[in-house]
Amino acid sequence: RLMVHSAAWKRDSHFHGETLTLDPENRFLARGPRFRLDAEQIRDNALKLSGLLVDKMGGKGVKPYQPANIWEPVGFAGSNTRFYSQDNGEALYRRSIYTFLKRTAPPPFMSNFDGPNREQFCTKRERSNTPLQALQLMNDIQHVEAARMLAQRVLTEGGDNDDARIRFAFFEVLSRSPSDDELQIIFAQLNHHRQRYQSDKEAATKLVSYGESKPNPAIDPAELAAHTLVASMLLNLDETLTRN
Repeated sequence: RLMVHSAAWKRDSHFHGETLTLDPENRFLARGPRFRLDAEQIRDNALKLSGLLVDKMGGKGVKPYQPANIWEPVGFAGSNTRFYSQDNGEALYRRSIYTFLKRTAPPPFMSNFDGPNREQFCTKRERSNTPLQALQLMNDIQHVEAARMLAQRVLTEGGDNDDARIRFAFFEVLSRSPSDDELQIIFAQLNHHRQRYQSDKEAATKLVSYGESKPNPAIDPAELAAHTLVASMLLNLDETLTRN
């Protein structure tokens, strides 16, 4: 309790010239640590922001979205984990700590972000930075679905104009308001995606149909698709994925 109430514990990662001069290696805790979130935290954060997260505690391990045929190559004949059978309903959106883990074929969303496979004791996780991580966050069905549900929240709870909705989304994801430059970038992205999907309703419908949860039928698919890509961009920001 004394530690978590201390000034050192509460420091953020920002530092000034004098701080850098006095403690360049942060050996005296002049600033807070800055590091990427763990695999479970990244997934749970996206689900929480989307409104999909089921936060009940306890129960058996669940099997969320994973690539097809992921267990079969390493499964033994007669094993009860030879074939991967994805769960449905709320089991898809349980906290990542409840994900069933097969040690010889761990969940890709865990492995890509340096989650240990539990084959051996792990006292400290490594933190890598690879292109595969970005590809997963932009294309994984769980994150695309989470982005769409976050976009749906933005359209239904964020106000009745683009400015209010973007500010709502920014505050939900980053707990701060966007700068003027950030607003201009997001406005440009939103208008670009909006024009694209208004002229290609089939692509819009396909995008907002990913995942088991269903999009709100009252929302225009083109509008939802445009906001989905903006939500995806916010979920992929370094600031979103990093503890500051």
